[in-house]
Amino acid sequence: MEQWWFRHADVEMGEYDRSEVEDTTGCIPLLLDKCVVGGKIDLDATELANISAKAKRFVTQIAENMGQDSPRWITYVRFIRR
Repeated sequence: MEQWWFRHADVEMGEYDRSEVEDTTGCIPLLLDKCVVGGKIDLDATELANISAKAKRFVTQIAENMGQDSPRWITYVRFIRR
């Protein structure tokens, strides 16, 4: 993570602080890259919204396939909420 910030030291943060950006992107460098638009951090970037929508659809499909009362689903939910 430190390396990403070092390589992007000149990126404008605008209204965001580093912890907010890291929380939103999960500290995933590829997601962070998608948030840099025109040399500025943009947490409303279209790519980030698309990735978020895809993740939500994936979780919904898994929940539907497993059934929300399934022990596997309950274990999954507990794991991701840590």
